[in-house]
Amino acid sequence: METTENPLVSVIIPTYNGESFIGEALQSVFNQTRQVDEIIVVDDGSGDSTMEIVKRYPGKIRLIENEHKGNPAFGRNIGLEIANGDFVAFLDQDDLWPANKIEIQLANLLQKPAAKVDFGKIITLHQQQEKTLLSNFYDEMGDYFLLSGGLFRKEAFDIVGKFDETLTYHSSDFDWIARAIENGIAFSKNEKTTLIYRIHDGNYSNNFEKIKRGVAEVFMKSILRRKKNVENGISTFPKIKLI
Repeated sequence: METTENPLVSVIIPTYNGESFIGEALQSVFNQTRQVDEIIVVDDGSGDSTMEIVKRYPGKIRLIENEHKGNPAFGRNIGLEIANGDFVAFLDQDDLWPANKIEIQLANLLQKPAAKVDFGKIITLHQQQEKTLLSNFYDEMGDYFLLSGGLFRKEAFDIVGKFDETLTYHSSDFDWIARAIENGIAFSKNEKTTLIYRIHDGNYSNNFEKIKRGVAEVFMKSILRRKKNVENGISTFPKIKLI
């Protein structure tokens, strides 16, 4: 059970062929001013030295090795199944956290018991030869609902459900947020930076065509859910609930 004195915080990191970044991502977790209680790394059948790097880190890491699925939703869901934390945070293998991320977001959620998720601002770290349309977009956004920038009460997943593993274009994070909004989940908006989003040539998100298709897929599923709600007599249009 969650307590205001010493709640448990779990971190879930799905990874696949992340040898170039996973060490720095893990170090940003170990550098937190408020230490986390467990780190769950779920490997998606990496063929490089990712596992060798992860195994260099002692202590709190729980390593799960799977056959390749090609979808981070699988890793996130596996992490959720075994996480012991009252609060859960997700970190992509190529992103970083500022050192006070967990401290400030945990404090925010403990002060707002009705909020199930806290999202903060993001800054971008460019490591590519030239900026893309998408990287310019992220630069213009002072804050954004990016999964790795959030801290979640684990109970939120009892309400909304886990990540949709059937989505084609790696858009399960966006889909979860859409479902959370539809379920009336209250979000806390943190005015401090909670994610350093790394832009590099290997980003999946640099494929703007796939991003568009993923967003379209999520919107279509949302429309179908709302249509079903209308048929069942529920006609309210979902809005983001910020507290």
